[in-house]
Amino acid sequence: MIVNILHRPVPEHYEFFRMQQEWAENLGLKTTVMATYPSLQKPEIIEYLKDWIGRGGELGIYFTELRCPEFMEKTGLEMDAVWLYATDEKRRIFELVVGEFREHFGRDPDALAGYHLDAVSLGILKELCPAVDIAVVGCFEEGVRVFHGCNHSWYLFNEGMPWNPWYPAKDNALRPAANEEDALGIVAVPHLSRDMVLAYEGRDDFWASHPGDVMRGMGYEGEECPYNLNLVDQYLAQEKYNGGFSYYNVFVGPGWITHNMNIDDPPEVAQKLHREQYEYFAELRSQGRLTDMTLTEFAKWFREHRPIEMPEVFLASDILYGSKKKYFWYKDTDMRVLVDMAQGGSIGDLRAYNARVAAFTGSDSPNLDIGIYPYLIQSQHRTGVANHAFDGARTTLEVTHGEETLDLCACRLLDADLAQNEDGYHLQVPPARLRFSDGLEVTIETGYDFLPGGRVEVTRKLAEVSRKDARVTLREYVKGSYGWTEYPEDMHGIVLRVSGESEESLTYDYRTRIIRTEAATEVAAVVPQIETELRLSSLDGPADLGEAREGHLFSPFYTLTMEKTLGAGESLKTCLSMHRTS
Repeated sequence: MIVNILHRPVPEHYEFFRMQQEWAENLGLKTTVMATYPSLQKPEIIEYLKDWIGRGGELGIYFTELRCPEFMEKTGLEMDAVWLYATDEKRRIFELVVGEFREHFGRDPDALAGYHLDAVSLGILKELCPAVDIAVVGCFEEGVRVFHGCNHSWYLFNEGMPWNPWYPAKDNALRPAANEEDALGIVAVPHLSRDMVLAYEGRDDFWASHPGDVMRGMGYEGEECPYNLNLVDQYLAQEKYNGGFSYYNVFVGPGWITHNMNIDDPPEVAQKLHREQYEYFAELRSQGRLTDMTLTEFAKWFREHRPIEMPEVFLASDILYGSKKKYFWYKDTDMRVLVDMAQGGSIGDLRAYNARVAAFTGSDSPNLDIGIYPYLIQSQHRTGVANHAFDGARTTLEVTHGEETLDLCACRLLDADLAQNEDGYHLQVPPARLRFSDGLEVTIETGYDFLPGGRVEVTRKLAEVSRKDARVTLREYVKGSYGWTEYPEDMHGIVLRVSGESEESLTYDYRTRIIRTEAATEVAAVVPQIETELRLSSLDGPADLGEAREGHLFSPFYTLTMEKTLGAGESLKTCLSMHRTS
């Protein structure tokens, strides 16, 4: 596992920044220091940073903590959130900060960082500092859940990004570039490593590689916090699935190891837990299981070992609450997919990177403060089977026998097998056993193949049937919407169509209309608002029936289904694929 440790000198907590640095130096761990603008106004800090550079230390700029009298006097601005400024103001801020950095140190920064650096910001910074090759670009899944938890005062919405380092696209920093021509020319890393279960379900700013945040989330007892080290172990385990690669970073401001209004315990507890994390890094390094790098060292390594087109996965387990939930994450240049074992191995989050949706944030952006890469399915924001009278955005398999239909989402599965072959990744979901009211029992085996081009092939095998001659109907079910937050968007203009024995289409108007065809080959939804077409296609000959449904204003979704009636040993094979429409 590769680890980056980042520290930032904050004038009001400077002695605690020095404490963080001493912990790392005493353990021989490499760090990258990210200077804030207020720290550049303090001669004592500047002298330390000059000495740091002189000793071979790496120094970058952190563009989030901007506010100080000098900043407001020189710019006439007061906001810390650089991602919310108009483009001309961003440029003015970057020129000011980079210019003063050069005046003090006679050189450009080694790296750049912020809570959210959009494509416009990164483009300006690459123009100003062309040699810089790495930046902290975003907080994984930062959005409405954090907004709610911060009393509606934290205007940062940047979900839909990769969880690990990536090559950002020129027109959307949260989207992995499709190729070198599409890339911004910089390696992006996340702002902290997040819990890949709780970042999806809850507030990701509690559950990350940040001991102070875990304390804020009350994930510890007394002076003990096994969670901090368990999260390291979970990231370490991802080497098994990613060709020996796993990545972790820590970026904790010094205000979290002194008196902090978010933490009940005295600073000594926070300091202990923070230091223990570093000590664990040193222990893993001594075992040959961890390599500590500066940001620039990592950027060089990443370019040499992780090409743009290489996919990445994460198999995550709940390590805090004992729920035994598991989520599987997949991402490549064309899509990001989450499979939820707790809901029968259904798809709970789907992003079409190959739609190449452009976005930036700021007062001159049509998106304003929404930097999120849009979803086609997001079962936490737009409900799920267990949370509403009508199910929300998700996929599932419905199984019908007689007049009774059972939903695979009701099966809580606790594990999954993951394998990689020449074509891509294969996820085998544990068998799901369903029992109908008349006593018939069936076992369904589900396999997912994640392939280039935004394709997910799904195989549903009717592995066992308790009555030899019984036949049941399998219905592959995709319920989608589109959006950026938990709130519904206007669905007018979406076109639903079915192809098979007949060709039918309708334009969405919230009237609960249904179109269907026998001998179905494909059903689809064209979503012009995000330039995306979502298709559900049959892979093993025409399905018995294909159907598309529009919803209504109290259920603003569309539903695509393919169904076949099968006997024991037979399968329904479909492909869920995403395509750019323009």
